[in-house]
Amino acid sequence: MAKAAKIALILAVISLVVGIVSRITMTPIPPGISGLEANAFLRFANTCLLAGILFALLDKKS
Repeated sequence: MAKAAKIALILAVISLVVGIVSRITMTPIPPGISGLEANAFLRFANTCLLAGILFALLDKKS
């Protein structure tokens, strides 16, 4: 579980940085046809942070 927590936290940090850059430049990041806006990256970062906290707590409980 510790490995999953680290992966989720790393994904959250990367997504948070990309979301902030997208918000500052006011342009979507183009992985698809119309691109992903900052809100999508920030929501994904939120979900990854919650998953990382969950995995860390589950690891600590065991």
